[in-house]
Amino acid sequence: MTVQTLPGNPHFAGVYRTTADSGFVAAVAPRAFLSVPEVRAALCEILATQAHRLTFTVLHAGEGLDTEALGDDAAATRKFHRTKTPEGPVESLLAERVSLTLPEDAVLSMTDDVRDLGGDSLFCLELSEAVLDTWNVEIEPVDIFRVESLAALAADIEARR
Repeated sequence: MTVQTLPGNPHFAGVYRTTADSGFVAAVAPRAFLSVPEVRAALCEILATQAHRLTFTVLHAGEGLDTEALGDDAAATRKFHRTKTPEGPVESLLAERVSLTLPEDAVLSMTDDVRDLGGDSLFCLELSEAVLDTWNVEIEPVDIFRVESLAALAADIEARR
């Protein structure tokens, strides 16, 4: 496995490797807060690839940017972010609504959760109200915060309709 250092970026340091299918696996250490969709967009630009060809993890302070960050042990124990596009009308509308809270160039995935988006209690309250307005479904803000992904939230919305 050949691991390379990401070219200079003001927002994070990182390492990456190519995969057998010409995709990329990366590990990044942010210098300041970035949401997962913002990291995804920056990596796509740096590596000149599409989001669906990219898998990455965000390292915490003190974790090494080396071969081990992308190894089999890391893959088994860390959260790696993969891109999943919205499927169906509920996922599409939900993604559209959530995208309004993100910077214009951010790349949203249905695998993202509220914490990946930088969401807080106000975000969850606003999203809860949007769900009620759009689908007439009541979901408590705390339940939105606890959901494992936007896809899971969309499935919950569909089940309650």
